[in-house]
Amino acid sequence: MSPLASLSGVLRARRIVTLSDQSEGSSLRWEDGRIVAVGSPSEMSRPLPAGAPHLDLPDLLVTPGLVDAHTHFGMWALGTQRVHLAGLSRPEALAAIATGEVDDGWIQGQGWDDNDWDAPPDRRMLDDLHPTIPVWLDSLDVHAAWLNSAALDRCGITAATPDPPGGRIVRDASGAPTGVLLEFAVAMAAASLPVPEPHRLRTALEAAQRRANALGLTGIHDVGDRHSRAILEAMNSDGGLTIRVLAHPPVAMLPELIAAGVRSGTGAGLLRHGGVKLFLDGSLGSRTAWMLEPYAGSRDRGMPLATAEETAVVMRRAVDAGIALTVHAIGDAAVRRAFDLMEPLPRLAIPHRIEHLQCVHPDDLDRAGRAGIVASMQPAHLLVDIPLAERHWGARSAGAYAFRSLRARGAVVAFGSDVPVAAADPRHGLFAAMARTGLDGRPVGGWYGGESLTFDEALSAYTIAPAIAEGTAAHRGRLAPGFDADFVAWEIDPLAERGDAHAVLAARPRLTVVGGRIVWSDLS
Repeated sequence: MSPLASLSGVLRARRIVTLSDQSEGSSLRWEDGRIVAVGSPSEMSRPLPAGAPHLDLPDLLVTPGLVDAHTHFGMWALGTQRVHLAGLSRPEALAAIATGEVDDGWIQGQGWDDNDWDAPPDRRMLDDLHPTIPVWLDSLDVHAAWLNSAALDRCGITAATPDPPGGRIVRDASGAPTGVLLEFAVAMAAASLPVPEPHRLRTALEAAQRRANALGLTGIHDVGDRHSRAILEAMNSDGGLTIRVLAHPPVAMLPELIAAGVRSGTGAGLLRHGGVKLFLDGSLGSRTAWMLEPYAGSRDRGMPLATAEETAVVMRRAVDAGIALTVHAIGDAAVRRAFDLMEPLPRLAIPHRIEHLQCVHPDDLDRAGRAGIVASMQPAHLLVDIPLAERHWGARSAGAYAFRSLRARGAVVAFGSDVPVAAADPRHGLFAAMARTGLDGRPVGGWYGGESLTFDEALSAYTIAPAIAEGTAAHRGRLAPGFDADFVAWEIDPLAERGDAHAVLAARPRLTVVGGRIVWSDLS
């Protein structure tokens, strides 16, 4: 039997970070996909099945497997075919778009951010580069899209097209579309984009899960579309998954989920059903996050994407069917509405959750813990959002990314990346949560440094908290007897455990194990 196929094994490491009060040691033993012992090497002597690995890793640190609690996995998987615009100035972005490859009749890209550009994006800039080929470019936060005239024509958008509810077609002084779409206007137009062919999407998802395993990820909570969900379900059925998936379907799928009898917290193999995804507002980058007070220097408060009454009806319908809620809310007004609507609802097999909670009013900080609502947050956004929050939210930034304040008030804080909006690498999130700076180390001392977390606290937000969010905390998220053998061995400076965030950033995954099976290794 190949060690890669075995569900049993034993290893010795520098240290096993168990995140459990009941087990400590430098050696770990697992059988049939479950941990049976953590302790000293002498306690691991019982014979194992033939072919099971005996790993001697005296320089490595072993932690529970990390779970990315917020991914757009299919979008990330297909991103290799897209023009990458993150971090580029306007001239650099246009140069990249000019050489973009045509794929299925379109040029597509992702990552533009015009907050520091000298001119806003406009369809005419793209028309000069590609007058006849439709061009579609998602913004960095995926809450806006930039189209050329050919793409607007394909999507049927003209000066006479009305703004959809919860969306906006940005227009020039004459009323003509500029080519920029916001929020549900993006979703309306996206119906005209080509649908990825299933075999191609599966190939991309298989490559993406290999990359994720190599980053030390043993699980994801995915808020993908119906196409990637269908492929992930097929991969689970035929044994193709090497990463655990909690699938959060879009709210548009709610009628068919109810008809099929899907319930949150159920599932088999490596895939479980999560909560239905709803949007209450937009994003900071696109200035569509809905705020209680206007953005600094303006009268604009962003935009709610639906009325409270409409949202309440959908929420109640989902909950009555046993389907939990996964609710996008970034601005403090949207976060407050989320609490107002969700607090009275009954709890289900898995907790309801709010995605992002980037800006929380001080009066609302205790509501997640009190109501048992998971705070699903993405610390890696801090790496680029600090100057934006300072510019647009000012003093309200004291309530932004309030990791420690939320934890101190009893909230379960689960960390993810929001990939491809931010890097899938969990080291970026761990660094940001601990340092609260950009990768350049600024601002010195950390941005609202009182909200920073220790190494173990940040690690638990990638391990224990996601297990609570998916209803598996009784047997996942820690390394203790009876728990699933999901773990990662890291080459990491011991300074990381003492709070050196840069040491965490320099860590290197060497081995990833899911359900007792080695799914990735670069051990020599």
